[in-house]
Amino acid sequence: MRFERLTKEHLNEIANIYIKAFNASPWNDKWTIQTASKRLSQMLSHEASYGLVAYEEDKLVGMILGYEEQYYDGIKFEIKEFCTDPTLSGGGRGTKLLNEFEKHLYEKGINDIVLLTCRAEATQGYYQRRGYKDYEDMVLMGKKSN
Repeated sequence: MRFERLTKEHLNEIANIYIKAFNASPWNDKWTIQTASKRLSQMLSHEASYGLVAYEEDKLVGMILGYEEQYYDGIKFEIKEFCTDPTLSGGGRGTKLLNEFEKHLYEKGINDIVLLTCRAEATQGYYQRRGYKDYEDMVLMGKKSN
């Protein structure tokens, strides 16, 4: 597996894999190439964005993207998007990509990584098996207009 820093040049490739991954279970979203490209472009434009793409031979098999945020006690990195090609599930591609990404962050001096994901064994359970823990003192809240 070959890793590269994610740049805007990867946008079309990552948008396609993003749609395949997040329009499938457990998310069942309704992304289009336009909405996925816009979201990923916005993230890549963030001042402190950082991401990796993973290739097997010349085929994109996964991507991970997020950004650094300054807190009073140091820098946290929030993973905003992480997916692999769902047609290639299994084989440890996601774990290899996540491990490589974490290694890059630790080398940059970032030791605190956070993320949001849906409550499902395939998502929350995946991260828990890799050492991520639920924050007991935090809750995600939202509000939609009437």
